[in-house]
Amino acid sequence: MAFNIKVGDVQFGAASITALQFVSNTPNGREEVGDNNDGLKLGEFNYKVKPGGGNARSSDFGQGVKVWGRINFSGAGESWEDKTVKLAEWALLPSDSKDAYKKVIAMVMDGGHVVRQYTYDKAFVVEYSEELDDEAGMGRFYLHIRQKKDWNGSVQAQGGYAFKGTTS
Repeated sequence: MAFNIKVGDVQFGAASITALQFVSNTPNGREEVGDNNDGLKLGEFNYKVKPGGGNARSSDFGQGVKVWGRINFSGAGESWEDKTVKLAEWALLPSDSKDAYKKVIAMVMDGGHVVRQYTYDKAFVVEYSEELDDEAGMGRFYLHIRQKKDWNGSVQAQGGYAFKGTTS
């Protein structure tokens, strides 16, 4: 299985992305259990509605993707250019910046087929973190993005077709 994510015009492929988690949630509709605070472990979810959570799906829902990946400082990765710095710069932008929202396409490929592809037209950074190790010359990053709520209707979920393109 390979992962690919494109943020604006910057593409990250199989050499960088180690895991993706697609998220669609409503307030009071799910409760996280387990350790999910370090940004490096996939969380478990309990989908029982909390008291006062109602019996219907809320119209106030969020859609997004969580991305885990590698930062390779040795130059043996995708290129000598550290493209993850673009993610760090994006995370630092204030909400009123024209560049705070970007088009993001996240893909899961397996055996030459696109298993899942989500497209977010107006995505913003909810959380970004980096963990760096000078001995290994390798780092890890975690990126959580969400679609701007008034653009939720434009999110596309696709899959089940042959992949045509590059995974780098």
